[in-house]
Amino acid sequence: MTTVRKLDLTIGPDTYPAIERTLIDSVAAGEAPPTVMQWTFEDDLFLELGPVEDASLIDRDRAEEEGIAYGRRYNVSGGTGFFQGDNTPVLYMFFQDRGEHTMTEYIDLAGEAMAKSLRDAGVSDAVYRDGGDIELEPDEEGGQYAKVGVSGAGYQNGVWGVFMNLINETFDPETFGRIDEVLKLPEEKFEDKETDSAAGRMTSLSQVAPDTDVDAIMAEGASNLADLVDGTVEAGELSDDERAALEEHREYYGSTEWFEYYSTSRVFENADPDDRVAEVAYKGRKLIKVSVLVDADDTIRDVEFTGDMYHKPAYEAVDRLNEAVIGESIADDDALLAAIEDVYAGADFEMPWLPPEDFLQPLVRARENLGPVSEFGRE
Repeated sequence: MTTVRKLDLTIGPDTYPAIERTLIDSVAAGEAPPTVMQWTFEDDLFLELGPVEDASLIDRDRAEEEGIAYGRRYNVSGGTGFFQGDNTPVLYMFFQDRGEHTMTEYIDLAGEAMAKSLRDAGVSDAVYRDGGDIELEPDEEGGQYAKVGVSGAGYQNGVWGVFMNLINETFDPETFGRIDEVLKLPEEKFEDKETDSAAGRMTSLSQVAPDTDVDAIMAEGASNLADLVDGTVEAGELSDDERAALEEHREYYGSTEWFEYYSTSRVFENADPDDRVAEVAYKGRKLIKVSVLVDADDTIRDVEFTGDMYHKPAYEAVDRLNEAVIGESIADDDALLAAIEDVYAGADFEMPWLPPEDFLQPLVRARENLGPVSEFGRE
């Protein structure tokens, strides 16, 4: 059996991406065994963006007024999140690629692992449904499922990061109101939901099963994740080298430079007077935004896709999609789709739950909303 090191950590806004980077590096180099960490967040409210989410989703001036911290994840793909204290304990497993599963399969396995832990603890209606959502089945046929957890995965440098969390406590209406003031999600995000706010379909374990042993659920969840590498969990600590690397990474991953790593505003910075621009969102299974810069001949000069997406390999998957459509005519659907499909045909490329057509559609919407760069603005 493989020994899987278990870490218990408290995470802050700068620590979150820094610890991801630190553990990926040490596992990739063979300097650390497969590692599962359980973390809770510091007490202050913290909003996070996924690795390729648009930085403009956070109103930073309002965040400062509200005293809300924010940051960007380094590895696990997907969309936005919000955390405070032990409201949402997280389990996160890092291990070298063994060539056994796709990204979709790892996300599904992690979701099933958390759902099983909940059922074993007595929450009999806990289920995993594809797309990374761990949910509670509705009491009535046709009712809406209630999200009680999330699973996800990232892949960098030959290392998988497989993730799942549990919504133990949600937030009061006042806190959700503060979140909605700062986190400016596109309205398309809620097209298939019975809400138009950050509260979404979230529910909490404490609401539906207040006597459930959360520690037991998380312990079983860690064991279930360790099963992905035929491992057994043993308590451990960061090595001295990892602690030094973590401190080295903290400054950068807490910086504005890192937060703006993906920002669709940069697409418009070098526009010529005759160029036209658009920024639109499209919701398939997941939300995709696109900002596009088009010249007078309809040629795409620059573009950036962002959004709530899982992707492999790391950032390169999205970069390839951006590069593929630059130079194409925004009026030529066939050429655009062919360019996107060429990226999907890459042997190492994965984009779960998002077919190539889901990247064409925001470009079509952008074409219909092009306007002078001088007139661009966000509400």
